[in-house]
Amino acid sequence: LADLAGRKEVLVNLTNLHVADGYLFQHSVNVAVLAGIIGMAKGYNRYQLEELGVGALLFDIGMAQIPKELLNRNGPLTAEERKLIEKHTEAGFQLLRGQFDISIVSAHCALQHHERYNGTGYPRGLKKNEIHEYAQIVALADVFDALVSSRSYRKRYTPNEAIEYLFAAGNTLFDLELIRLFCRNIAIYPVATTVKLNTGHVAVVLENNPLAVHRPIVRIIQEPDGTDPASPYEIDLSYDYNMTIVQVF
Repeated sequence: LADLAGRKEVLVNLTNLHVADGYLFQHSVNVAVLAGIIGMAKGYNRYQLEELGVGALLFDIGMAQIPKELLNRNGPLTAEERKLIEKHTEAGFQLLRGQFDISIVSAHCALQHHERYNGTGYPRGLKKNEIHEYAQIVALADVFDALVSSRSYRKRYTPNEAIEYLFAAGNTLFDLELIRLFCRNIAIYPVATTVKLNTGHVAVVLENNPLAVHRPIVRIIQEPDGTDPASPYEIDLSYDYNMTIVQVF
């Protein structure tokens, strides 16, 4: 990211995002990190990672042209306001495609990050492999980070809830294999993290399951009534679907 941000045209655009909205700036950085993880997991070479990184950092640059009062609206949007916001994809593409040293495929991350696997997205209603792979990666990272971020109009989702949402959207909104790759390569609950379960138990994460990162193996350190267990014991959440993580300490 430091290498990408050191490029003049990238830095100027990032500055514009920061001025437009602090959340947009942080969100873009988070999306770039997540997209980079997916790109490395797919075995991209340095050039591909750079193209993806630039596209992921600047995918939402078109939002800098949206009025702040509309960006920060707490209530529902009118149909006209929604159409105005949806134009940020094409606005961002037009801005990036004309800039020196930003590739056309990087610019397509701005254009296509709201396209969806089943063709229900915008601006062109593309589906499946009609959507550039970089844009598919950025779209997935965008939605995940948006879900786990607090917004003025809703509370943040837990990482567990966000992962459940992504899997529910497999082969409808996003490519299921891409979701699986994403989930195998992010550590949403790092080892030694203290968590609370929906049952009231408090536990420490012992080991992550690469096939279900939202359902790690945990060691129970406190019972629901607040007492210590007679001796700490382990639960593999990938086998007990009635137990989920609801809070991270």
